[in-house]
Amino acid sequence: MSMLDSLYTVDETKIAAFQQNGWVRLNGVLPEPELAPHRDAIIGHTMGFAESRGVVPMAQRNTYGKAFIQYSNLWAMHPDVAAFALAPRFAKIAADLMGVASVRMYHDQALFKEVGGGLTPWHQDQQYWPLDGAKCVTMWMPLIDCSKVMGTMRFANGSQALGYMGPLDISDSSEQRLQNLIEEHGYPIGEAGDMLAGDATFHNGWCIHGAPGNASDAIRAVMTIIYVEADAVVTVPDHISRENDLRTWLPDLVPGDRVASPLNPVLWPATIQSS
Repeated sequence: MSMLDSLYTVDETKIAAFQQNGWVRLNGVLPEPELAPHRDAIIGHTMGFAESRGVVPMAQRNTYGKAFIQYSNLWAMHPDVAAFALAPRFAKIAADLMGVASVRMYHDQALFKEVGGGLTPWHQDQQYWPLDGAKCVTMWMPLIDCSKVMGTMRFANGSQALGYMGPLDISDSSEQRLQNLIEEHGYPIGEAGDMLAGDATFHNGWCIHGAPGNASDAIRAVMTIIYVEADAVVTVPDHISRENDLRTWLPDLVPGDRVASPLNPVLWPATIQSS
């Protein structure tokens, strides 16, 4: 049996930290020997995607474009990534942290910060998603050992309590507005710091977070998976980014529908054995 089909036990103190701060770091979520074949597949597909689009010089990109190469829904296009992205091991952690019985896939994303890549401005993930009122969590896992200088995550502890503050896509504007809010509310900044391949952070969809630029000489290769509670329903999209997400990640669904398109399978509970 693959370790991806076994359980990772989350300590109660880690669950409490997640509930309080809006994020938590968990070490050794997938040991490197188990990660290796999935890493190779994800890196190969993501770099192939980037090459197919053509490389735009960093100086010609906007702030969002400088932040990372972004490739989404690998699991649905590449069978050699599906076992990783659909793994019960990760989904059960998401369910435990959110305090729900069952979770679905929302979508996955490879986020590769290139050498010399810029900062990822402060933002809230869930402002992009037509899922107001739903519990959501993102797993962020480095595929290689990532030092802090490569641009690992930072979080505004407790900021998930603010909830939705209206449309504010990742940009210079989100960096400035949210930095002001962080200072106004006095939120402490938590940092993931140096991470080994297979460590992971999990963060609430409303937790304000970002990352510095990549000052190293290697690409920061990271895979993310976004989970949503299984009984969540689609809400009315109130801006264009949410309209795009509804079409892309929730095909053929309309506001009021359960988040249950073919792209949103239930990942936990599943038939697995505990390790």
